[in-house]
Amino acid sequence: MPEARGKVALVTGGSRRIGAAISRALAKAGYTVVLTYRTSSREGRSLAARIGGSAVPLDLSRPSTFDRFAARMGRESGRLDLLVHNAGVFPRTPIDAATPAAWDAVFAVNLRGPFLLTRALLPLLRESPGGAGVLFLGDACAGELWPGYLPYCLSKLAVERLAEGLRKTLSPGVRVGVVRPAFALPPDRFPEERWERLRAKKRRGRGIGTPEGVARAVLRFARARQYNS
Repeated sequence: MPEARGKVALVTGGSRRIGAAISRALAKAGYTVVLTYRTSSREGRSLAARIGGSAVPLDLSRPSTFDRFAARMGRESGRLDLLVHNAGVFPRTPIDAATPAAWDAVFAVNLRGPFLLTRALLPLLRESPGGAGVLFLGDACAGELWPGYLPYCLSKLAVERLAEGLRKTLSPGVRVGVVRPAFALPPDRFPEERWERLRAKKRRGRGIGTPEGVARAVLRFARARQYNS
């Protein structure tokens, strides 16, 4: 019998790429998966149907919708045992293009949104029998700050510090952790040859290099009982 039968997991951006791998792995482990999408509704609904979950639209740049989203989770799922913050944006931002609007767009989705969504979902998380978990996806670039991607890398560095703060704030009732992928997938429409050169140059054995590896790390976190002890 799957170990997590009866439990509910929410995976933001869970319809495609790394998020889809996480959604599939959690469903296989027995979770009922609620995955969110912003624009990929067809992919989201198709995957949800295959794994026996549900797909719900959510835009992390619009925090005014989070309370309604949390209320919907409560009505339709009745509980929340694991929240995986996978959704994010990864724009290349050369210094000349790093306008206030460009910075705000990255930080709104990658940092502010996950924090405020966690806050909105705290009542459900705190009611989870046995304790819930909140997991953030960081990035290996948080430790290297790649030129051309400074807003993104700094947002991921901030995410790791946010997780540290929430770990202290929410312990012991809610476990908080970070998984740090490293070149698991290129951004959409990124030239393949350029990606492989960048991957070979930048990756130094840090982080997790495949979507399936990230999904396995999510499962390890979900299974840990004393993460905050």
